[in-house]
Amino acid sequence: MAFSAELVYRVADFLDRNEPTADRVQLSPPLIYKWAIFGFFLAVLAMLLAAALVTVVTRRGRLRTAAASVARDFPDAPPEAAARLRQVTRTIARARFTERLEPLAAVYACLAALGMATSVLGLLDIHPGDAVQRYLGVPADMVNFGIGIGSYVVAGVLLVLVLGGIFAYRTAEFRRYIGVVWDLGTFWPRAAHPFAPPCYAERAVPELSRRITYLAESGVGVLLAGHSHGSVLLAATVLQLPSHVSDRVALLTYGSPLRRLYTRLFPAYVNADALREVGDRVGWRWVNLWRDTDQIGSWIFSPHRPGEPPAVPGPAGTVDRRLRDPWDVVPPPSDSVPPPILGHWPGESDERFAEAVRELAERLRRQAYR
Repeated sequence: MAFSAELVYRVADFLDRNEPTADRVQLSPPLIYKWAIFGFFLAVLAMLLAAALVTVVTRRGRLRTAAASVARDFPDAPPEAAARLRQVTRTIARARFTERLEPLAAVYACLAALGMATSVLGLLDIHPGDAVQRYLGVPADMVNFGIGIGSYVVAGVLLVLVLGGIFAYRTAEFRRYIGVVWDLGTFWPRAAHPFAPPCYAERAVPELSRRITYLAESGVGVLLAGHSHGSVLLAATVLQLPSHVSDRVALLTYGSPLRRLYTRLFPAYVNADALREVGDRVGWRWVNLWRDTDQIGSWIFSPHRPGEPPAVPGPAGTVDRRLRDPWDVVPPPSDSVPPPILGHWPGESDERFAEAVRELAERLRRQAYR
């Protein structure tokens, strides 16, 4: 409602731009909206500054780590592959920036909450410009200028949402990113997103559990494969299965955000203990495929490379399998371009994916003969 109201105010302001200021005061938002806009403007400004600072401060370290990883992956790359190596390095460095989003989200959430709390001052007939100038010494005109900019930003957000809906309808690539955000939000109970459709997990998890239970009780081993948010859905499902069913289940996850995003954003629900419980439920018949170039998915227990000892002891160290991406930095004999950088894209056609499927299927067969 606030976004819609602000869009009305800005359109009216634009249409009356030639009128004297005194005649346009009646189109000014109420004080409570002004305080909300001021808080929103400060939150966005602080987040942008924090993002720029984090980007600059961490850029050298991310590039250095990415370059070391690329050098280990392609030690014998020819000189003509230098441009491709730089591209892979930049991709890995950008993917690592995802892990820096936690402080940015915290900064924005705190400032947004503070800005919404200051809206109460509007009920006391206190003007933002006068209050800030009196207590902080910032000129009222500067505060009013910030409110004006924030007002247009709010209206612009609404327009972006409308245009985003149009592009999501017409463009498959853009619709994919909108779907990721939508799945993330509507996965949680309705209390977390009261204005969105009902939580789909409340229906999907029980239905999936019933299907798995039916197959397992029929004497069939069940291999669950989930990409990206699908791995989160499978983890929630495994935690709901009875022990006699989970004994016949194996789990294959790839591009999984369980550790990189969910343990950071929702630590009360997804944490190390919960992930280990998932592994225990399936008897550690669990393989997680991940790539350095993936900006969303990552390793879950250990970031070790093939042939290296895992960073954690026990069966948890056998879960993660790092996939080199891309396969190579030079074109194969049958092509004129090098293999693509897959990043977060699924890899069902990858032979390493098929190898993981065969391994888990064999482990399920051995379990059935016990």
